[in-house]
Amino acid sequence: MRVIQVGLGGFGRSWAEIARATKGVELVAAVDPSPAARAWAIDALGLEEATVFADLERALDGTATDAVLVITPPDTHHALAKSALRAGKHVLLEKPLATTIDEGRDLIRTAAAMDRILMVSQNYRYRPGAVVARQAVTQGLLGDLAAVRVRCLRDTRDLWPPDNFRYEMRHPFVLDMSIHHADLLRAITGQEVASLYARGWRVPDSPYQYDPAVAATVTLSGGATVLYEGDWATRAPETSWNGDWELIGERGRLTWTGTATDVMSSTLLLQLRGEKPRPLTLPELQLSDRAASLAAFGEAVMTKREPETSGRDNIHSLAIVLGCVASIESGAVEVPPSMSADTEGTA
Repeated sequence: MRVIQVGLGGFGRSWAEIARATKGVELVAAVDPSPAARAWAIDALGLEEATVFADLERALDGTATDAVLVITPPDTHHALAKSALRAGKHVLLEKPLATTIDEGRDLIRTAAAMDRILMVSQNYRYRPGAVVARQAVTQGLLGDLAAVRVRCLRDTRDLWPPDNFRYEMRHPFVLDMSIHHADLLRAITGQEVASLYARGWRVPDSPYQYDPAVAATVTLSGGATVLYEGDWATRAPETSWNGDWELIGERGRLTWTGTATDVMSSTLLLQLRGEKPRPLTLPELQLSDRAASLAAFGEAVMTKREPETSGRDNIHSLAIVLGCVASIESGAVEVPPSMSADTEGTA
């Protein structure tokens, strides 16, 4: 699979390294408006100068390719992905799919019309802890779910450069981080969100212009209640990026915790009613995280089968995040935007 990657910022550079190292993937061109980023692609990736472009349209015109990886800020996703799809390319996007439901629907319709794969990289699904938690629920070890608690606390005051877009965006934690937990919630429980109520707040001693913290009460389609807390400017001990999870079912409870420094390190404890907690074994995954996500995309392109985190599926995760934003701004309980029939179809 020959790919063009759009976006060579800090995260984009690590994506480029993954693409270059992934079996069956050939990184044939790169796109970034920054001269320094383009110079990095030539020096670090060994790309020819003629295959490194300032904009996607020139790259599409000048390169024979199968797919486009979009690793750029969220507000650019719709335009870039649509251009790639209309050029007949498969598209793998970094999360989120788009910044509005209408944009997401438009991309899904475009992918269907062009008969192309549109996939969002929800890489947290491919981490060992998430795999085990999902299997436990799917296998019925907990019985019917009654409640879920998720808590993700990180201090990101100095994580990014001072001019990073996150420090100026509205609802930075919700829009840039909660998409992972919303998607994990759907993957692990196998349920959708029926309604939610969320509140956000500013942290005065942080560089965030808007609220980097959120708390939400969520009702799942099966009736279970979810308590969710996220904070990007915490002074409390940090959790894993995955979050600390507790799933409570009719038959018992499952906890999933990790370390602040290693997202692959997880401890899962299953406690059935009347029994002592017992650890669940983590699988030895052949591929995990973003490498597994890219491999899943490549398989979908080869087999022409809809991937697990296709745009058509992932718009439901996006709807949860946008529902949280709507609730924060309205002060009311919100129902995530419904997915109308026009989102049906390939990808």
